[in-house]
Amino acid sequence: MSDEQIDIRADLNAQDDDGYGWSTLSRARHPDMVKVGSMLLAGNSQAIAVVRVVAVADDGQVHFTILPGPIGKNRHLLDHAAAS
Repeated sequence: MSDEQIDIRADLNAQDDDGYGWSTLSRARHPDMVKVGSMLLAGNSQAIAVVRVVAVADDGQVHFTILPGPIGKNRHLLDHAAAS
């Protein structure tokens, strides 16, 4: 597995009722970076992917869509400037 730092831990196979991936703010490395439209590296020890946040619920649930293609193709989209 890559040694990339994951922005939000998530099971990339889990989907909400609308077919989006999901996690919670409590599983984010920098919760303040998790906003609608943010591009983050999501996953766990099994798989990682670049995702786009589509919703952040009041209860802390984060809903996202997985960008197609390998991480290398989408790495330039990651919102890491605020996390340095």
